[in-house]
Amino acid sequence: MNDPSKSSHLYDAMAAKWALPQALMGGTLALRAAGTRFLPRHPAENSLIYAERASRSTLRNYFRRTVQKLTGRVFAEPLILSDDIPDELVAILRNIDLVGRGLNVFARDWFQDALINGLSHVLVDFPVAAGGASLAEERDNGARPYAVHVKADQLIAAQWDSRGGDKILKQVRIHEKTLRYQGFEEIEQEQIRVLTPDHWQLYQQDKRGTWVEVDAGDNSLGRIPLVTLYTERKGFLQADPPLEDLAFLNLEHYQIRSDQRNALNVASFPILAASGYNPEIDGPIEVGPNKVLTTTESEGKYYYVESSGAALEAGARELEALENAMHLFGLQFETAKAMETATGRALDAADAISPLASMAMNLEDSLNAMLALLAGWMDIRHSGTIGVSAGFGGRNSGAADLDFLMEARKLGDVSREDLLREAKSRGLLSDSLKVNAAPD
Repeated sequence: MNDPSKSSHLYDAMAAKWALPQALMGGTLALRAAGTRFLPRHPAENSLIYAERASRSTLRNYFRRTVQKLTGRVFAEPLILSDDIPDELVAILRNIDLVGRGLNVFARDWFQDALINGLSHVLVDFPVAAGGASLAEERDNGARPYAVHVKADQLIAAQWDSRGGDKILKQVRIHEKTLRYQGFEEIEQEQIRVLTPDHWQLYQQDKRGTWVEVDAGDNSLGRIPLVTLYTERKGFLQADPPLEDLAFLNLEHYQIRSDQRNALNVASFPILAASGYNPEIDGPIEVGPNKVLTTTESEGKYYYVESSGAALEAGARELEALENAMHLFGLQFETAKAMETATGRALDAADAISPLASMAMNLEDSLNAMLALLAGWMDIRHSGTIGVSAGFGGRNSGAADLDFLMEARKLGDVSREDLLREAKSRGLLSDSLKVNAAPD
């Protein structure tokens, strides 16, 4: 029997790599919930001791902080809309997902998911036609397309044909979760959405656990309106997490800190030891004020055994080295290393920002592919363009750029249109804020 929830081999291979980055984004509680998968149990450690150690283990989340900082760099300035975007599309971009997110916020979440996993998707959908109405009739009645963020781990399978150098999707399967209400109770419902160029189907499980079709309809666009954003592409619908090395460094740091914290807990309590002590003759040992410890042996003695602290110092040094390594890993995307000459600093900065700049260019291409699909649903021939600010990578000199442009305008070297275009590309004008939120 066909099972629409069956994931592809390509998805399974990628999902194995997503587990750690996604757990790190969930923080300490997510790692604790994963149990021995990310915090191994020592061979001689019983379950109670392990559980106690795991409950004290806390993640210093360098991975999540780096993801948020890199995402913030790309979206430090609003996205740039060309002047020729039709007003109908601008109105859609103000509430692009029909739940109140404007283009800038929606695109930021899309990019962050791609930065974590290597790729992320957007489905450009249109409301189901009511009563057999045509697409044109639905548009005339005010219906409009909208974007659905399909996270990396939701697109469980895809099929495609190769035509020349192009890959044409012929089926995708998307895993979704919805909520339904039964009185005061919330019940989570899993479902699989199957899309083809001409049709769509929705499957849910019945009481026996069998997947059954609960809804279906025609795809009026004639193609699967899916856009994939890549940050570390390895092939069509195939990618690696670009920050995978940082994720493993952060996991190693978490595990060593767990061992170090446990060792510190043990070493903080000296152990009372005795030589020449005979419990049958000397009786039980009692420690406290007004107590005297004696032994029957003339050379017997009591003493405390304490750790020298050498292992703790070695662990602290290893943690510090890992923290420096994670810091440097993040810096290769953000800032340049110190160089002796100004030219060297400039070249190093350009090299350091190139991975993030490449991701930003992929984002720009994907945003424009999404915009074209929105226009296709609305039967708009010319959609305009969306751009990413050139200032995110430290290339924007702010006031200096503005002064230069204004002087060039005074001298007649650039036209008014050129001045506005260049100012927008540098993030000096923020017209794109008009798509930053849903209308009141």
